[in-house]
Amino acid sequence: MTTSAIHNVPRPVGRLPPRARGSVAGSRRKVAGAPSGSALARTDDGAILDECARRAPRTRGSPERIGKSLRCSGAPVRRQDNIRAEFPLTRWSTSPAIFGLVIGVLVGPLGLKLLEPHIVEDGGLIESVSEIALLACLFCVGLRLRVPFEWRFWGLPLRLSTVAMLATATLTAAAAHILFDMSLSEALLLGVILAPTDAVLASDMYAPVDVEQDAVPFALAAEGALTSAFAAPLVLVVLGFLGLDDPGSGVLGSVTLAGIWSVAAGTVAGWLIGAAMSRWIALLDPDRQGDFLEEMIVLATVALAYTCALAIRADGLLAVFTSGLALSHGGRLRRSVRKVVLGARVLRFAGRVERLAAVLIMVLLGALVAGVDLRLRAVLFALVLLTLLRPLAVRLGVGGLVMAAGQRRPLEWFGARAAAALYCLALAVNHGLGASFAHDLAGITLVVIVSSIVFSAVSALSSRRASPGAVDL
Repeated sequence: MTTSAIHNVPRPVGRLPPRARGSVAGSRRKVAGAPSGSALARTDDGAILDECARRAPRTRGSPERIGKSLRCSGAPVRRQDNIRAEFPLTRWSTSPAIFGLVIGVLVGPLGLKLLEPHIVEDGGLIESVSEIALLACLFCVGLRLRVPFEWRFWGLPLRLSTVAMLATATLTAAAAHILFDMSLSEALLLGVILAPTDAVLASDMYAPVDVEQDAVPFALAAEGALTSAFAAPLVLVVLGFLGLDDPGSGVLGSVTLAGIWSVAAGTVAGWLIGAAMSRWIALLDPDRQGDFLEEMIVLATVALAYTCALAIRADGLLAVFTSGLALSHGGRLRRSVRKVVLGARVLRFAGRVERLAAVLIMVLLGALVAGVDLRLRAVLFALVLLTLLRPLAVRLGVGGLVMAAGQRRPLEWFGARAAAALYCLALAVNHGLGASFAHDLAGITLVVIVSSIVFSAVSALSSRRASPGAVDL
């Protein structure tokens, strides 16, 4: 079993109460590396999820303590072979991203010329493809984030996705204004485009090497999902200030109010859709619940959340993400329903969709970056963003939290951008940017995206090799 908090909610140590033990009879399995006296069990019907949420220790303060509350035993837990068989590309944490980029370059303008996209001429198609991939990734990440909604767990991701994200956008805009002589509004647009990180790459690159570090991959994945969902409204707000986006008339006529409404309404709409889907599954006949197709759960929830968000002019990405969270946290579902919604088959299907979408984005990025002009100032800008601005923004976002060096370092050095940045770039280009500025913006953004993927992959690999007891991937 994996120890990542993305895949598993915090599990208690010791014996379960009689009610929980009876509900998981026959499905108990000992954790690899757990103490010999441990009665820790795992089940796919969700009984332990409720019990873990109830018995999770009341931890306050630093993420180091939060990491301790996310562990399942006192000994390091290593990944089992079933995870390797399910996702063979994760043998190396860098394989999916780098593999996709290489394939994109080979089939792109520099290789076989089978795929020759242009960010300006094919902006509409690129926006649609990246949005679909982003929808799939956000829903799947939300479905796997099963940690209880308590500040001790979500405080760090919320700080990273709000304070650190805004700090990243501001610092990036200042650097772009200095290096590229952009106007403040144009530089701010570039900063907002490059602010979101990628949740899928975070969960792939930073699987925990020890149970003490569970808070780190969870925080990175949640940060990536939240920043990806927040990015589109921020881009539209900046475009509104540039006079390139018309929010309409009436109450939502203000650019700022339109952005606030988009985020708030998207959150509420997505949660209601996910909760309604959970309740509907609970009302099905128990004999039919086991035959319910996992593909229908995923696709129907994504489609409903996205279309409802568009109907009320809300953020569709945020609605899809929160619908996945609500679906995975259906507290009143019967155990048989939880086996359908949270079972291994659903998560396996969602994981395959997620990684397929991620590889598709990597291939598209590889083909796009092969057609841009590689400028030295763009590479320098990428290095400044990844080595100076990202760590500074994380320090501003984390604030006074007491953190161990082994926990702070991954948060500061992970800065991979992918699907969200590409989607925001295409969204901005399709709103009528000038051809010259759109070309420059695309070149800088694509160089930063590819550089961030390579840089973060190397950083994650170095961190794993330097950590004692690292997971053998």
